[in-house]
Amino acid sequence: MRKPFLLGILILSFLACNSERKEDVKNKSKIENSITDKIRVLNFGSIHLSGSTDAHSSITDINNPTVKADIKLIVDRLVDFKPTIICVEIPPESTGFINETYQKYKNDQSNRINYSEEVNVIGLEVARLSGTKKIYGIDNPIGFDYPSLISIANQKASDSLYVQSIMDKYEKVNKEPLLEQYREINTKEYKAETFDFYNFLATMHTPGNFEGSDIIAEFYKRNLRMYTNFSDIPLTKDDRVLIIMGATHTAYFDIFIGNSPKYMLENTAKYTNYEKTR
Repeated sequence: MRKPFLLGILILSFLACNSERKEDVKNKSKIENSITDKIRVLNFGSIHLSGSTDAHSSITDINNPTVKADIKLIVDRLVDFKPTIICVEIPPESTGFINETYQKYKNDQSNRINYSEEVNVIGLEVARLSGTKKIYGIDNPIGFDYPSLISIANQKASDSLYVQSIMDKYEKVNKEPLLEQYREINTKEYKAETFDFYNFLATMHTPGNFEGSDIIAEFYKRNLRMYTNFSDIPLTKDDRVLIIMGATHTAYFDIFIGNSPKYMLENTAKYTNYEKTR
């Protein structure tokens, strides 16, 4: 009587384990499918290589042979992502024009558009080498009174010291070699610090007023509108989207895209590891 009883227990245990394994495989498959159904997005921060109105910008001579070589490395790494769609920091109204230029650029690289040079030397070149289907403009320019908030911050010693520490860091990064700048501004730490700095500026105000929150709300609105423009782009799960924008915008987009079930945010560090390409 004892042996049949033990055999029965063993059979039931085996069936239970087998059922659990099948359930694990099923759950794993569901997770993998949910990941593959997401649209892959590489949210890449760029310095403005020309024509910037930013308070702190890097001055770069794109015709300098060393700079050209560095830009080629930046382009080559982004080409590794194989983007089918590229988004750049120009208004959506210019999408038609940049795609006309892109078609000409494929055969003659002297074709350019009159926007900050990263759109040309990085955006168009990555598109050409990747066989990108289309380039979209997603910007929505809105001016905001950044200097007035710095003035308010400078009225309090601790706030002034914090602002100065951020400005010093920006200046330090701007003086670094080009590849170091791109590596730094695309780190999670740099983006988080930039995002926090703008949140700090939102708290700047004079007694009884809310200058900081009102002004930064305008900048936040700009980023939300840019995200709206991005969301309007017709995409499929087979698309691979490269976004090229100023680093502050990428800090906001990391949050917007990173919290969306529709997209899978790529690890930018994988595409700023320039040593291996030297």
